[in-house]
Amino acid sequence: MKTKKIAAIIALAVLIILGCFAASQLNIEQLIKSVSDLPYITKFIAIVLLIMLQIFLAFLPGEPFELAAGYMLGGWQGTIACMIGSLLGTLVVFILVKIFKRTLIDAFFDSKKIAEAEKVFHAKKGLLWVFLLFLIPGTPKDIMTYLVSLSNIRLVKWLTLTTIGRIPSIITSTFLSSSIKEGQLFVGGIIFVITLLLVGAGTYLYKKTIQE
Repeated sequence: MKTKKIAAIIALAVLIILGCFAASQLNIEQLIKSVSDLPYITKFIAIVLLIMLQIFLAFLPGEPFELAAGYMLGGWQGTIACMIGSLLGTLVVFILVKIFKRTLIDAFFDSKKIAEAEKVFHAKKGLLWVFLLFLIPGTPKDIMTYLVSLSNIRLVKWLTLTTIGRIPSIITSTFLSSSIKEGQLFVGGIIFVITLLLVGAGTYLYKKTIQE
């Protein structure tokens, strides 16, 4: 048992080091530009993998990849690619959290952020409250993905909740960039205003919950 624990800690350390190294070498702007030159199918797969990587490396911002997905693939195709990537990313996080437990969460997130997220998870109706927060753009979904994976929730249920919950945030990003590319500035402006309102509401709701 002691040998297995040591091996798990070493594997976790290697995983974190590789992840941090990859992130430090990552030029998001240049990466997106490189992906945009790929054939359609390769581009679609690349977007899926990038979204998957972003959810695992939670300190990477997700919005640039979602905006890029809409711009390069179109609103609907970009949304589908992001949803597949988010599902796979959540699956990876779920499996790793089950293996490494709290150690993985502590390695990626600040203790204050963890405490805030735990408070939200345990507030009111718990999982239902988390799902409602997932529906609102601007709320900290990445830390919730890690934290709730530590609970006794069933994998299929969690994948369903997180995939559905991310749809509004993904759609506002992909359709915003898609409408701008197609010259539909009025539509893009409406989406942008709606996104700002949703982000403001989500930020207010999250802060109000952690202050109660």
